[in-house]
Amino acid sequence: MRNRGKVIFLTMCSLLLLSGCAYRASETKNTFERWGSFTADKTYSYDEKYYAVQEVEYDDSIGVNYIKVCIYETETDEPVSFFYPARARDFWGICWENDTYNIWTQSGDIGVYCYKYEEMQWERDESAQRPEYIISKYD
Repeated sequence: MRNRGKVIFLTMCSLLLLSGCAYRASETKNTFERWGSFTADKTYSYDEKYYAVQEVEYDDSIGVNYIKVCIYETETDEPVSFFYPARARDFWGICWENDTYNIWTQSGDIGVYCYKYEEMQWERDESAQRPEYIISKYD
């Protein structure tokens, strides 16, 4: 009977260990599979001249959280520009183009859009064609 208790104890420990490993594996699921080319983290332009970060900002007038994308000059950490691409609850990140300062955003409700860089400003460009190397989580 004493051996049976040890076997049950060791079996339970093994199951707990395996389930913990499985949970951890699902939590650290490949970022690319979850986000595509996009990220919610601080991200740099191709030449690292600029970086972009995302903040959540509450709109009191309608009671909704929005994403505010803030662009900074890397050398000085000074803010350069910002824009509001989508509601926070639907937002799935940003990414830079490989050879321009254009930024792409992805959102569950409105899709993938380009914010084209012109004269230190980023404006939404609905006619932009997404480069093949930018992969959405929805592709």
